[in-house]
Amino acid sequence: MDSLQNWMSLERNPMRPLNSMLFDSEDLLRWRAIELLGLVAGYEARRDLERVRRQIRRFFWLMNDESGGICWNAPEAIAEMLFNVPGLIEEYGQQLPSFFVEEPFERGSRWAVARLAARERSTFLPAVPSLVKSLDDPDALVRGYSLLGLNALGVDAAKVQATTLVNDNMSVKTYDFESGEFTRTAVGNLARSYLESL
Repeated sequence: MDSLQNWMSLERNPMRPLNSMLFDSEDLLRWRAIELLGLVAGYEARRDLERVRRQIRRFFWLMNDESGGICWNAPEAIAEMLFNVPGLIEEYGQQLPSFFVEEPFERGSRWAVARLAARERSTFLPAVPSLVKSLDDPDALVRGYSLLGLNALGVDAAKVQATTLVNDNMSVKTYDFESGEFTRTAVGNLARSYLESL
């Protein structure tokens, strides 16, 4: 962290080299870049909050077909930046649920909501019906990230649906910010965690 702090203080625009890493073919490298983008955004917000806003808007643009350069992990990057600059969550966070039905952001947008809901619950309460509906999705990651979001929001709207998923053994991969590595769990474990939290 000391080296990172020193690099951020010396780099004119530390977000730029991290942006390019989001297009790397290695999944773990992309997620570590997402984590660092969040930390850099927190630092940059103290120097130039508008620069952080511009970067978030750029990521939203890269989620648009018209951009000509889709960034698959843009929702996760946006979420991690907002997580570290919570004053911008209300301004930008409410746009993320609109990508629940936009390919290829169905997974990432749900993860993003789950990540941010723990920080700013009220902004994402309107997304609850969509998250509940997502528990019937054939994609295990969509189901798993939806459960994470519902758990973070602390709502009991999905008790019935979650009960039907406790034996769902499909695997869900998530990035562990403590270890900097991936962890795996079953959808059923996430369903049980959600039900136990109510």
